[in-house]
Amino acid sequence: MNRKLFLMELFGIGAVAVCAFPMRRLHQWDPGGLLGILFGAVNSSPWEYGKTLLMPALVWGVIEVLTLRLSVHRFTVAKTASLYLLGAGYLLLRSLGVGEPAAATVMLAASVLLTMALYGAEVPLKWAFAPAIVLLFLFTALYFSLTPFPPHHPLFRDSATGMYGIIPPQYDYGASALDARYLR
Repeated sequence: MNRKLFLMELFGIGAVAVCAFPMRRLHQWDPGGLLGILFGAVNSSPWEYGKTLLMPALVWGVIEVLTLRLSVHRFTVAKTASLYLLGAGYLLLRSLGVGEPAAATVMLAASVLLTMALYGAEVPLKWAFAPAIVLLFLFTALYFSLTPFPPHHPLFRDSATGMYGIIPPQYDYGASALDARYLR
């Protein structure tokens, strides 16, 4: 086991969690701004909250590979699989009704375990480097396109308004709350 990588991965859980909280508020701090839309949570849907975990995890992986002098091919494969596990697992747990902090904690820990298992495995992973790069490009395409063009699925629906994607700045949250209370 690579001890330095393990320590960086454990520290990364905290770093990702610390970065995710302000990213969730980024859209509120800069309403309608491009940075808030691309990197912040534009509503309170599971996808938007999960998005704030995924980008810090990807950036942390880049920091790890640059500081630890790891095998780039092996680490890219391991971290790509870990990133997809984090996103898919988080959304699955949220769709099953698991609370946000519990889903985030469980999936961050699972992604660390997967990274460590794949990076330390004796099997050759160099063949999977090219598919991992393609999957990283697919990840970035999905990351940046699912906010402005969300599918109509419960994982993308805002829990407060019932809307999908970017909520207009003039939206009346008070009317929405009254509708939810009196129109049931």
